[in-house]
Amino acid sequence: MKIAIVHEEATGGCPDTEDVIDEVCLITDALGKLNYGHRVFTISDCRCVRNGRETFDLTMVLSSLLDGFRAYCPDVIFNMVEGNKNTPRLLPAIAGFLELSGLPVTGSRYESLLTTTDKTLARLIMAASGIPTPAGLVYAGGGCDELTVDLPCIVKPSLEDGSIGIEDECVVHDAAELRRLLPVKYQRHNRQPLLIERYIAGRELNVSVIGREGGAAQVLPVAEILFSDWPADKPRIVSYKAKWEEGSFEYENTPRSFDVVGVPVERVKALALRCWDVFALRGYARVDMRMNDAGGLFVIEVNANPCIAPWSGFIAAAREGGYSEVDVIRAIIAAAG
Repeated sequence: MKIAIVHEEATGGCPDTEDVIDEVCLITDALGKLNYGHRVFTISDCRCVRNGRETFDLTMVLSSLLDGFRAYCPDVIFNMVEGNKNTPRLLPAIAGFLELSGLPVTGSRYESLLTTTDKTLARLIMAASGIPTPAGLVYAGGGCDELTVDLPCIVKPSLEDGSIGIEDECVVHDAAELRRLLPVKYQRHNRQPLLIERYIAGRELNVSVIGREGGAAQVLPVAEILFSDWPADKPRIVSYKAKWEEGSFEYENTPRSFDVVGVPVERVKALALRCWDVFALRGYARVDMRMNDAGGLFVIEVNANPCIAPWSGFIAAAREGGYSEVDVIRAIIAAAG
């Protein structure tokens, strides 16, 4: 079997894009152990400036990919395109193109990636499907004096993942501070809509799900992100620093634990599978939840095609569940469609 691995070029000095290098290394190592051939196709930066505005020109990139596929004749495309803070919509766009190639593609389909990478759209779908998610609304520029928001709240860029744009100031307890913050963050994130959600104080849970042949899915052991030695006045959130900035207080004091005493694990797993079905996920995914002090569960994000670097939460959960890295890659390829 021959596998074409497609990923975007990592941005030097940006850990939220450089993780793809570790992911590709894990995949190629596993493919070697499976005796599968592979070739890596790298998508370079496709931004350009037209009429004074930055835009995307995918024509040459996609043409080059097609030429490469014709020459290599892969059996499966392993889609590792994630998008980044400069190209947040690249992920679903490339996935849609890869599907049009007619070859089996790993991970979730275009529609699933489109809905899960837009936090505003994902929230609407969850609410309509009866999936518990924090109450919220959207800010898309302009005045904000008329906004009626439950406080405390958390402000998130709608189109980013990997905790990009998530920092302590995003948790807001005061209406005046919210009115000050919204226009600032709106401009900072290239005028993309901001999701304003009720902040759920409590425990942070990561729930990884792996697909199996025949369309079934298995929930891997539930993990909790701990906030160790956390100052009382510091928001308990998995911020950008907590996820990416090694050596920072946030990074060093948010360990992962599979000892989830007091967590209603079966309810958590059922909710994760509900998200899997509603968003038509495939291959692998991670659902992030919050549990409040009363035991209420709230889905705060659905991650299709999550990070599978050796140090990632998904791989940690897979190991905890008895899967080797080779097992994971084999399962992802088997679920390709």
